[in-house]
Amino acid sequence: MDGRFTLAEPPGFVAHGGDHLPGDGRWLLDIGGFVVRAGERLIMIDAGAGQGNDEVFKADPFTTLEESPPALQAYVKHLGLTDPMMIAGLLRSMAITDIRTGSFGDSLNKLGFQPSDFTDVLISHMHFDHIGWVSKGGQPFFPNAVIRCERHDAEYFLAPDTDDSFYEAMWGAMPTSARMAPVLDRFEPWDEDTTIAPGVDCRFSPGHTPGSSIFAITSGRKQALILGDTVHCPQELVDPQFQLGSDMDMELADRTREAIRHEAGDEVYFGAPHFPDLKFGRILPGDRAMTWQVKA
Repeated sequence: MDGRFTLAEPPGFVAHGGDHLPGDGRWLLDIGGFVVRAGERLIMIDAGAGQGNDEVFKADPFTTLEESPPALQAYVKHLGLTDPMMIAGLLRSMAITDIRTGSFGDSLNKLGFQPSDFTDVLISHMHFDHIGWVSKGGQPFFPNAVIRCERHDAEYFLAPDTDDSFYEAMWGAMPTSARMAPVLDRFEPWDEDTTIAPGVDCRFSPGHTPGSSIFAITSGRKQALILGDTVHCPQELVDPQFQLGSDMDMELADRTREAIRHEAGDEVYFGAPHFPDLKFGRILPGDRAMTWQVKA
């Protein structure tokens, strides 16, 4: 998938420009997953946005809540959003986003993996662009895998009164309950922090969603932290004043990001499913500000 966001103010995004700022004032947002091998376990961390025909899907334009799809209006009401600026920011980000999906399965094949190879699928949180390939055509896409996420997210997104049908209205995406329905017989949530396999730990990191989690992959003294959507771009990670405003509980999400920054070290690398090309990098201290260094 690539999501394209118009830049309201360029300074924040310029820090990780290159091909991801193609010159038309838009930001290309990657999405994908991470393959981790732990002994005899083969683990997929996050599962993309789902099937598609690789063509851009764009909702009808709107500028006010009243003009937006009814499903989106219901979702804003469900979240309890009342601040006009927050609502306007949410609407703007959705209205100007173009989505292209469909390449996740082909990318796995090119890397030499088959869906049947995987023993576990770990979901950082249950937004549509992280669970999109847990099922396909009403069947599990990973036929031998246990599907896992943190309990708080499962309880929220799979509750009967949670309506996220705006995914379909906005981006042609399947709601969470429908996407998850074919795999509920193999769905095993964990509770806050847990260890999935030696060297693979899940850390409860709420704020973006009730059960957002990050994954710590440890080998000796080296560690990779896969951050889910606790951050969406490196700038949001290194600059405490920069945020995209897409969190369900922004104050809690800010505290989560601050805790992540304290993890920085010479042998700690950070990655996330929306980072440019899904590349890992390090946080480097500076006299005035932290900087981001992509892993060579």
